[in-house]
Amino acid sequence: MVPVSGMEERAKAGDVSGSPSPLRWPAHSRAALQQTFAIAWQLARLDLVRRYTATMLGLAWATLTPLGMGIVIGVVFSRLFGTSLEDFLPYLFCGLILWGFFVACIDGGAIAFLAAEGYIKQIPGVSLFTYPLRMVFAALIALLMGLIAVVVVALVLGRAITPAWLTLAPALLAWALFGFAVCCTSAVVNTVLRDFTYIQNVAVQALFYATPIMYPPTLLADHGLAWMLTFNPVYHLIMLVRTPVVFGEIAPAPHWIAAGLMIGLLLPVGLLAVHATRRRVVFWL
Repeated sequence: MVPVSGMEERAKAGDVSGSPSPLRWPAHSRAALQQTFAIAWQLARLDLVRRYTATMLGLAWATLTPLGMGIVIGVVFSRLFGTSLEDFLPYLFCGLILWGFFVACIDGGAIAFLAAEGYIKQIPGVSLFTYPLRMVFAALIALLMGLIAVVVVALVLGRAITPAWLTLAPALLAWALFGFAVCCTSAVVNTVLRDFTYIQNVAVQALFYATPIMYPPTLLADHGLAWMLTFNPVYHLIMLVRTPVVFGEIAPAPHWIAAGLMIGLLLPVGLLAVHATRRRVVFWL
């Protein structure tokens, strides 16, 4: 038997035989998680470098493109809805930036495993979660840059920083978890069923028009389509960010509850989908 003092020393060193303490995260799990994040970050950084390395403005295009779209669309829709461009542009620009993150995650998920075929076949020791996470990291960088531009535009057009802006941190965390869940699910489905990409594109396009990005939510509610808002996770997540930045208020509790429930449902589905197919993905590539 190992003396008590010896066991204490080995426990401090993380080398206790038998069942690990339920309060201590296994060292190998921490190492695997760190490896997954490190590799995913490096791959995402390389993706961004390749995408923007030959352009004059580089990553700034991730911000300028939705801003340009926001100005063009805003000029038209602000007149249709009878609002000033100063009020409508931050509303629209914020929605386009967040929608762009969602599209980047679901479209990136569709090719997450396909684009990493060489890595998956040659380096089987790397967790499959690395490749959807790679797409989420790249999309998250573009999202953060876009939100900085949204904040600048909002401040220039007369918005003020309020304590409600502190809720942006948990809101962005919710977006990251949602994006990862969507990316994992899309990665598995589109690897198994290659034709699903076309169905997914149509569904995403339909969801865009069903989400109040270019128009106020009341437009759907006034026409008896409030249920489209209730069961639309993208709408609730957009309101978590749009409400403090554009309106200077904390998003109402129903949006937080709905977003939490949607993430609580979608995230386990995405994680289980990747975990359940981890040994078969290589045969589908």
